[in-house]
Amino acid sequence: MSGVEVKLADPFEARAIARRLAGTLDGSYWVRDWMDMNRNLFAALQLEKLALFVIVTIIVLVAAFAIIGHLVLLVAEKRKEIGILKAMGASASSIGSIFLVAGMLIGVVGTVAGSAFGLLLIWVQNTYRIIRLAGDVYQISYLPMKLTGSDFAMIVGATLVISFLATLSPARRAARLDPVEVLRYE
Repeated sequence: MSGVEVKLADPFEARAIARRLAGTLDGSYWVRDWMDMNRNLFAALQLEKLALFVIVTIIVLVAAFAIIGHLVLLVAEKRKEIGILKAMGASASSIGSIFLVAGMLIGVVGTVAGSAFGLLLIWVQNTYRIIRLAGDVYQISYLPMKLTGSDFAMIVGATLVISFLATLSPARRAARLDPVEVLRYE
């Protein structure tokens, strides 16, 4: 016999179980988990993970420009209403806050929808194993996916920060509108 293969319900427990097995067996046995056996594959996947992070960042930046564009158009469309509110005594900060909240609402809804879609894709891959690998080459037949809490928090946090930053310029523009200038031409 040249080896024994142990299949687990949760493939991510392999490393811990391999360590326990190595600790209980004497030194004449060699215990390796599937991650050690596929180290090159995981190095390539780590590089792809970095590339995907860059792509996700670019997508978020494009979405941020869409938020900026939407809010700039909203400020332009609501110039008269903003002028009336300011003439009635609304402070610049309250006007800016309105547009800040509107922009953040767009950012939060987009972040929640994108996160839900991403989690769904991970679940589909882990359940139906859509992305398959050549088992004779990689010794695993599918690519298990796992989202760590730190990755999720970093992506969601960065998305919300970028959304917030995208709302600042249009909110300031709305807050700085001069009611006399706006209402003069209405």
